[in-house]
Amino acid sequence: MPSFNRTDSGYSRRGVLRGLAGAGIGVAGTAGATAAGDDGDGARPTVLTQNVYFGIDFSRLLAADSVRAFRRIVGEFVDEIEPRVYRARADAVAAAAAAADADVIALQEATLFRIQRPSDYGSQGSAAAEEVVDLLDEVDAALADRGLDFRRAAVTTTSDAELPATTDGGTADLRVTDRNAVLVREGLDVDSVETDTFAASPSIRMPDTDQTVALRRGYARADVSIGGGTVAAVSTHLESVSSVLRVLQASELVEALPTDRPVLLGGDFNSGPGTEPAAYDLLTDTFSDPFVRLDPSGEGHTCCQDPDLRNDRSQLNRRIDGVLRRGALRATSVGRVNHRRADQIDVRDRDEDRTATLWPSDHAGVVATFRSA
Repeated sequence: MPSFNRTDSGYSRRGVLRGLAGAGIGVAGTAGATAAGDDGDGARPTVLTQNVYFGIDFSRLLAADSVRAFRRIVGEFVDEIEPRVYRARADAVAAAAAAADADVIALQEATLFRIQRPSDYGSQGSAAAEEVVDLLDEVDAALADRGLDFRRAAVTTTSDAELPATTDGGTADLRVTDRNAVLVREGLDVDSVETDTFAASPSIRMPDTDQTVALRRGYARADVSIGGGTVAAVSTHLESVSSVLRVLQASELVEALPTDRPVLLGGDFNSGPGTEPAAYDLLTDTFSDPFVRLDPSGEGHTCCQDPDLRNDRSQLNRRIDGVLRRGALRATSVGRVNHRRADQIDVRDRDEDRTATLWPSDHAGVVATFRSA
């Protein structure tokens, strides 16, 4: 990340935008690309949205043809959870927030992992599971380490599933709690909060049993006062495995969000122009996508790196993440973060005898700045 001049009130957004452009971080715009730093009246919010990626490829469970195979795959998940990797990836999110001088951060897959050994799956055991990684805590800590004061304005728990595992060290239960979150810079007032999950949701059935694991999606919304105005800041994550469910969820979301104030919708939509566009098209019936106006010829791809994040060259080839807006705001800049090879991070493995080079997430983040229309 480039370094930027600071003012007494924090990072200079005008300097940030120049620095981002100079560093090749993909800030798009017209002459208004630096307008967010002007001295005009009204709201000038900057929103960063990032799927921080829980680091596990749950689609592998679909290949399980028996309970034994299912438990073995979950056991592989348990072995793959490495706290130091999540810590390093969270710091990359914080670095992007610092560079963008974000007012609001919309996070998806801000997951909490807990493990219980031995397994008591299916019983009424009282043993407490041990917290292994809280990705939301890691982002909070990384922001604080960089001197950035954010608070959790709204957090929605979506999926909360306990899965039985068999590992080389014995049986275990892996509890995965998925969350969407809206973080707001200190000094900005939050007027009201809404969190909810969508009625439309898929489930995974455990082979040879009648037990299912619900994979819920949802959204978190906080009304934030910025520059004398109020905007509804939203973080959402739509379903990845079914276009039909994505459209139903997008419809629920549009109906749930307020129409009497501007709305800034950050999310992983798993839908975009030219990529299973149905849910994206439904959203953009009432929302505007800054990329369409500010970077009409740009690719803006945000998905997806390899599940283990170790691919050398970027494999982003779809634009399914974004910050959409509705109401009396106009985008002045939009761009991606955590998408360049220079954004990759080096992490020591648990035995500290080698270093892995990883992408911060399987998704690029998107940063957009707006001003009152």
